[in-house]
Amino acid sequence: MTTNLILATDAYKLTHHLQYPQNIDKLYSYGEARTGGRFPTVSWFGLSMILHDYFQTPITDEMIDEAEQVAAATFGTTAYFNRTVWEKVRDLGHFPVRIKALPEGMEVPTGTALFTMESTADWFATSLNALEVLLMHVWYPTTIATNSMNIKKRLLPLVEKAGTPELLPLMVNDFGLRGATSLESGQRGGAAHLLHFRGSDNLAASEYFDQVYGIAGRAQSIWATEHSIATAYGPGQGEFDYVNAQLDRTPADAPVSIVIDSYDTFHFVRHVIGSDELVERIKARPGRVVLRPDSGDPKSMDLAVLDMLADIFGTEVNAKGYRVLRHNVGLIQGDGMKADTIIALYQALIDQGWSTDNLVVGSGGGLLQEGFTRDTERFAIKAAYAHTNAGEELDIQKKPKTDPSKTSKAGLLKVVADDKGRLQTVSQHEPGQDLLQVVYEDGQIFSTDGETVLARADLSQS
Repeated sequence: MTTNLILATDAYKLTHHLQYPQNIDKLYSYGEARTGGRFPTVSWFGLSMILHDYFQTPITDEMIDEAEQVAAATFGTTAYFNRTVWEKVRDLGHFPVRIKALPEGMEVPTGTALFTMESTADWFATSLNALEVLLMHVWYPTTIATNSMNIKKRLLPLVEKAGTPELLPLMVNDFGLRGATSLESGQRGGAAHLLHFRGSDNLAASEYFDQVYGIAGRAQSIWATEHSIATAYGPGQGEFDYVNAQLDRTPADAPVSIVIDSYDTFHFVRHVIGSDELVERIKARPGRVVLRPDSGDPKSMDLAVLDMLADIFGTEVNAKGYRVLRHNVGLIQGDGMKADTIIALYQALIDQGWSTDNLVVGSGGGLLQEGFTRDTERFAIKAAYAHTNAGEELDIQKKPKTDPSKTSKAGLLKVVADDKGRLQTVSQHEPGQDLLQVVYEDGQIFSTDGETVLARADLSQS
């Protein structure tokens, strides 16, 4: 289904062309994550997705007719709908707009201009901000990327203390596609997680990452069962048949994830996994066997299961003094995981002398949905400058006395790095190289190199 881009906005914005001073022939706005959000910096990511999805679509007669009909039904009149402007956009074949943005993958302090947009045709100036809603949706991938970046930052010292840092990119897995509000949000949020981690069962996001950023196979996953598989074999002997089937049907060196709570987690570990037959099979297998407790309190369940597995398979102490299960056995925790519970679980393992290498986690709603809104990082787009056909330059600024944190920036802007590398948003007239780069201009999208984006994201955590 092709989105009617004229209607992909707030209704009231269709009336704004009649509200601005009528001599304006250029309008300029910027977007930022205002200070005061959950995190003091953001992992800037996802504008290329918006441009890929929407800014290559031409305006058609059918879109204009439909938009006029919807506007009439919405407002009770056709007088507000600017058919003339959208017909000009149709004839032009693209939006007469220039968008500049900071390079994706950067870690950016809040309060910094992330992107700017300006009209490039005088007749489109007063309709420019009809595109604001499309561009505002960059809040979502940036916020999800920011959350995943902070999980990674918080995990790193724990892994450095008790485990193997090279394993970190696979330690937090995206299980969130089925719980996302839409396939589109699952793709964008999942791609944002893939900026900082590689573990993911979100195939839609991995394919989308390739479409937009040119990186194929970013998501990494393994053979993994679920309860429909386990319970299809039934309890009792079926539990042995279930495990044996997984080991029979996978290459010996392939990692395998086995859900273990379909009936009784502790019985399954002690008497099924711990049976002589399966112990010998697992010991003889070079590929890792990962068990997934999927119910109960994660800390108590995982620690109890680790203790059982230690009795069955034994442990060794790594160079950092922490225990690691022998014979390549481990756990994956996929229930109840979000930023704080992930960190708390790993900390609990360390407190009991376990290496972080024994565990990976998967997160669904806590990774892509729970508690994330546009206000998490206080995203806003505001007009900052206008030019009139009389040659007048207007600095535009919001400055509410009742909430100074909402004060917007005025004038033509650029982002520069000071002598310590800190980013600052300043007037275009100030000295310094502008880090804002043109990413879209009059129908042309300037390509983003995915490898460079990933390198920037990795650098932001070093």
